[in-house]
Amino acid sequence: MKTFTYLFYNYLYKPVLQLYLRSDSKVRFEGFELKVLRGVFHPKLFFSSTYLYSFLNKQTLSALQFLEIGAGSGILSLLAQRKGAFVTAVDLDPKAVENTSLNFKINFGNDYKARIIQSDVFENLPAQTYDVIVINPPYYFKKVETNVQMAWYCGENGEYFKKLFSGLAKFMHANTKVFMILEEKCDLERIRSIADESGIELRLIEEKLIKWEKNYIYQLVSVGEMLGNEKIN
Repeated sequence: MKTFTYLFYNYLYKPVLQLYLRSDSKVRFEGFELKVLRGVFHPKLFFSSTYLYSFLNKQTLSALQFLEIGAGSGILSLLAQRKGAFVTAVDLDPKAVENTSLNFKINFGNDYKARIIQSDVFENLPAQTYDVIVINPPYYFKKVETNVQMAWYCGENGEYFKKLFSGLAKFMHANTKVFMILEEKCDLERIRSIADESGIELRLIEEKLIKWEKNYIYQLVSVGEMLGNEKIN
């Protein structure tokens, strides 16, 4: 069964997917009208987006400060907006920023209130704390050579995760909830080790096998923040 899954994914599904992603597309997703620009991470074709969307849809977001890191087409931020959150969405890829802005205009009109920012993780993000932070990261350890690869590769030495984990605590308060999705084929232990170096703990809160791929949703907790609260109490 495992051999069949490997052959199906690598020699049928993946080539067809790569061909499909060479051009812009229009899709409906849970009541949203989306345009997905060529090269932008497609929310309907990858399990991490659909799983994280269903998880986020169960969370209370009304009147909360919401941050999505790595917005892609913007589907998670669109959901947060619909659920009444104050939305900030960031992505390093300028095409993804363009795509998120476009989809907000399509679904909420030109007067949408979300902030959509091109940023290398936290680099261009104004200083403030958020109530909910959601991350669908690039999680394969490989050098990024094109903009398209930004959605997949975190750098040979995990540079993306080093920036993410080292800067995260500055945007959290004591009750911030940070959710990140990973999948079984990435180097989970290496990612966890980088998190440990910055005092971030990865707590597994959900996992789900979707077709041939197991996905995990973690809550990220700042150990420094946690220890500080214990001292106060």
